[in-house]
Amino acid sequence: MFNQMSEQLVDSYHQLQQRVARLGEELAAARGERMVELAEKERLANRLSKLLDGLPAAVLLVDGAERIQQYNPAALQLFPGISAGECWERLLGGAVRADPLGKELRLENGRLVNLIQRSLTPEPGRILLLIDITETRELELRMERQERLSALGEMAAQLAHQIRTPLSSALLYTSHLGREDLSLAQRARFSGRCRERLLHMERQINDMLAFARGGSMRPERVGLVSLLTDLCHSIAPLFAARGATVECGGLERGELTICANPDALLGALSNLAINALEHGGEGVHLRIGLSAEGGEWVRIEFRDNGPGIPEAARARLFDPFFTTRTDGTGLGLAVVQSVVLDHHGAIELATSPSGGACFQLRFPIAAGECGGARRHEETAAP
Repeated sequence: MFNQMSEQLVDSYHQLQQRVARLGEELAAARGERMVELAEKERLANRLSKLLDGLPAAVLLVDGAERIQQYNPAALQLFPGISAGECWERLLGGAVRADPLGKELRLENGRLVNLIQRSLTPEPGRILLLIDITETRELELRMERQERLSALGEMAAQLAHQIRTPLSSALLYTSHLGREDLSLAQRARFSGRCRERLLHMERQINDMLAFARGGSMRPERVGLVSLLTDLCHSIAPLFAARGATVECGGLERGELTICANPDALLGALSNLAINALEHGGEGVHLRIGLSAEGGEWVRIEFRDNGPGIPEAARARLFDPFFTTRTDGTGLGLAVVQSVVLDHHGAIELATSPSGGACFQLRFPIAAGECGGARRHEETAAP
């Protein structure tokens, strides 16, 4: 029994030695892999450190107690007095002016920075990224100014070109009025034609100004049934004088209210109606329809039975200064689109069964009090 136990112990010892040897090999392999991982992490940490040092944006690490733990050289340039352990809120309050613009901060030294922050979850704290956008914003403002000047120059050139012909006609008629041999009928005719030319120039200038003003409107609650009723009453005599007719439908329903500037919107709708009359000519029939869409949107449709709009002109229909008429400014529909977009709406050219032009305008129904005007980039009709 003693010999048997000895042999068993010897076998167990040999097995244990083999197991220890295998574990040693596995440990050596794991240690080698660990060393490789540590070396890779060290290289990565070194790269990140170099990247942070060379990054033009300021990077700060803030712990859960809002204390600054780390920062890069760019942060030192934005905040010269920064130090580790300092309270971030206190540093920010002393370096930023009292008029923050959302995520943009105006520093006391005049620099404009964009603040981006990300949580370190599950660890407490945040990473703050502050990008200096001072030069970028100055370039944007300069570009916007150049665009406005370019548009102003183009508008002035177009206005000079459009006014030259009616102005020459008005001067010619005015020179005739100085003749002593004119009868009262001739004098009245020349005076009337001179007045027509002057009114034509006034309309052109008003179109230019309406297009240049853009989104400067003060909204209020406006009932579209009442507004379209006034529109139809005002344009009916003009249509009758040209042997044309105008029909307003959907006005018998309940009032539909939107947030709008009534004068600007009425002027835009009048432009659409007059546009149908001038392009359709004598005998044209215009139907103005009002309907609700889904309880949130309202649609106004201008449909005529005129010659319609050529396919080649549809793509540039709302472009400023584009016109198919020799006496047009090319701003009528551009003004209409600008006013519609300023009212958070949309306008599109639809297909008319009668073959004429069909414009559909959509506006959001007023759900509460009307606030300040917003540009159409924020809200648009579907």
